[in-house]
Amino acid sequence: MNDGHDPLAVLHGGDLPVHPDPDFAARLRARLESALSLPNRTGDVDMSGTDTALAELTGSATATVPRAAMLPYLTVADARAAIDWYVDALGATRIGDPITMDDGRIGHAELALSGGVFYLADEFPESGLTAPATRAVSVSLMLAVPDTDAALRRADERGATVEREPYEAHGSRTATIVDPFGHRWMLSGPQAGAPVPIQHGDVGFVSVWTPDADRAAAFYGQVLGWTVDPDTREVTNATQRIGLFSVAGDPTMLCCYAVSDLDGARRAIVDAGGRVGRTTEFDVGTVLDATDPSGAPFAVVRPAPGTPRPALNGSGPGEVSYLTYQVPDSSSFREFYSRTLNWTFQRGRVDDGWEVEGTHPMAGIAGGFDRSVVVPMWTVPDVEAAVERVRAAGGTVLEEPSRQSYGMSALCIDDQGSRFYLGEV
Repeated sequence: MNDGHDPLAVLHGGDLPVHPDPDFAARLRARLESALSLPNRTGDVDMSGTDTALAELTGSATATVPRAAMLPYLTVADARAAIDWYVDALGATRIGDPITMDDGRIGHAELALSGGVFYLADEFPESGLTAPATRAVSVSLMLAVPDTDAALRRADERGATVEREPYEAHGSRTATIVDPFGHRWMLSGPQAGAPVPIQHGDVGFVSVWTPDADRAAAFYGQVLGWTVDPDTREVTNATQRIGLFSVAGDPTMLCCYAVSDLDGARRAIVDAGGRVGRTTEFDVGTVLDATDPSGAPFAVVRPAPGTPRPALNGSGPGEVSYLTYQVPDSSSFREFYSRTLNWTFQRGRVDDGWEVEGTHPMAGIAGGFDRSVVVPMWTVPDVEAAVERVRAAGGTVLEEPSRQSYGMSALCIDDQGSRFYLGEV
């Protein structure tokens, strides 16, 4: 495979805390510590939140966000199938490995969903724990979703029973389903016409990593019309969050992906073979630096409330309309990002080409390259005129403008070695 393929060819997609009674605290601490030593034939038990609970009991931690009054603990007839369904249909993420009992039943499993956690286990009738009977549900689970209609369609297609179609009331759009395991969910999202919030796995912002950020600002200012703040080196005349950053290594683009649960993302990255760095607060949200197993840098962000979802192909000239991940090993890439961002993939039209399904902006993978690099497609109103600006700014046109199914595109390289596409879409 060479660098010159059509980038879209891989698609074809005030109160103070009240401390507990000391005797109660001692009993709870003992129970939590005992839970850590539960037998588990598949490895160590990962009881999420245990360290935090113990720290709070000893006064070494302070809660910074309100906690749910109760934690859902679901009983299901087939825990393994239920875990798969909640991951696939609702976008949940597995936390650690389930605890398997001697008779093969799942005694405890944990899933992260919509910024929270819930537990589930198989039925244990001998202990009075059974799944809900048909049309006999006593508890409803309220789930915040970015798009009620899309969430309903996904659940419906995967076997849920639609109990109530979407309706709008009290500032939200809500629909009700009963999952294949008998539990009733109320899917609640923004009202129709309201901005759709950024979703898990979307690109929150991008940063062009280049030897000289000031020089890059001048180049892309001439080619794309960017206005760059000299202090922050952020593009000020684009809807997308785009930055420039000076690095000593090979030029690339760093992508920062939205996640609903930053602590869960941290665990997933490490468990999948990646590395995590520092956590920093920005106006866009809380950002965690990371590298994947190939050494490629990326970041994840817990977005600030109200962050809108980026457009599928950018909002206009000078913005990213498409991202191509050129990687040495596409199977390793897909395995890592499916575990950390819940990405799913569809095979493309070229050898070792893959579509990243459902993310904004659109993206694809091309395997077989010497190193990992992110190649953006920047939107321009006129590709022919844009390539002339590339040459005038000291860049190189590697592939002259050509017509694709989506419009005109050209492959270029800037005056510091960064490759990019120009797209008239």
